[in-house]
Amino acid sequence: MQTLSGISHEHHDLLWRAVDRLSDLAECLDCDCLDRAELVARLPQLHEIQADLTAHLLPHMEAVETAVYPTLERLTADHGTTVMMAEEHAHIRRLVGSLGAFLDDAAVPDRSSILLLRRMLLRLHALLTTHLTEEELYIPILQDRLTPGQEAALARALDHLAAERL
Repeated sequence: MQTLSGISHEHHDLLWRAVDRLSDLAECLDCDCLDRAELVARLPQLHEIQADLTAHLLPHMEAVETAVYPTLERLTADHGTTVMMAEEHAHIRRLVGSLGAFLDDAAVPDRSSILLLRRMLLRLHALLTTHLTEEELYIPILQDRLTPGQEAALARALDHLAAERL
């Protein structure tokens, strides 16, 4: 049986790989290689990143919102502990959606579109870097305040990846 900490680290390890790929791709699209050929060559990589974010990040956020945030609110008796995190989730969803819309557009992008893409990638990278780091800070709070049974139940609720492994 996985622990809450173990499941969180397993999920975050997958997400950190996608975050690092966002940064690498954004760096490639700076002014030195701001051309259509470079972007076209990187489209498969961009599609992979989009697929990873959709397959792993979005379900992770849903699981956290459903299981972890209400538990944190109850344990901290501070209704607002997770408000900023939930707002970040909404922003992340919009950016992932914008990235998908960019990829769905069949037109060959011009330079302004490439700059817009770079801005989306950098913004998503920065937001996810901060968000995942902060999310990891909640695990010790949960471990300190939950009974072993409650922690195990929360770990099962958070482990949306278990269904993918079956």
